[in-house]
Amino acid sequence: MKVEVQYRWLLLLGSAGVLYTLRNHRIALAIYVAAVVIGVALYAFWLPRRVAIAERRFSRDALKHLTLNDFSGLDALARRQWLIRRFGRRHLVPDTLAVAAAASGNHGAARSLFLEALQTAPADERLRIELNLASSEQKLGELSAAEGRLRSILARRPGLGAAQASLGRVLVTRGEELGEAAALLEAAAESCDPRELPAVHLARAEALARSGQPGADAALASARAAGAPEAELERVGRLASSQSATRG
Repeated sequence: MKVEVQYRWLLLLGSAGVLYTLRNHRIALAIYVAAVVIGVALYAFWLPRRVAIAERRFSRDALKHLTLNDFSGLDALARRQWLIRRFGRRHLVPDTLAVAAAASGNHGAARSLFLEALQTAPADERLRIELNLASSEQKLGELSAAEGRLRSILARRPGLGAAQASLGRVLVTRGEELGEAAALLEAAAESCDPRELPAVHLARAEALARSGQPGADAALASARAAGAPEAELERVGRLASSQSATRG
């Protein structure tokens, strides 16, 4: 059983004890009450402003480091963010570090950091983090974990193009449920990020070819029009040709 300590209640209890102890010492009591009032005012008004400034500054500086691929500089910046980690949006630092780790190809670290960020992320940030986490799991070869996570997302957000595209690619990689994969990828092509279209069309062509369904050539043409790499087009094209020859 996990026990969580609510420090504010401990402080309240301690404060009550101090007030009781100082009840007959008017000057000391007045000083203590004044200190408490000042502390509460600072906590309620000054601290949130400082935290908001720290978060904006961290996001701005982190973006600079990411743009320059300066991952060591970003790591050093993150270690200095004690104010955010203690009082701010605590998911912000691990989430940013996870994005950097994924960009550098360190998907094991990215997975751990995305999981850490999920523990404190607000509801409006969780979906994006879960999608990134599933992507890292896929790249690590943890396909069952990625599939389960993506199916959970789609159960909550049916028709989400990014999740459909990712799940379709996972199923193609696993070589399972290829008919479902082709349908998911076809739907994803209508709403996903345009930058994903080459990979989506290629994966759909592969799913159609491997499952024996028609339409692989048309999907390949769409992939070519979207700017898919020629090497991948040739690979999937050879697969489609060989599958067609086998069926013939």
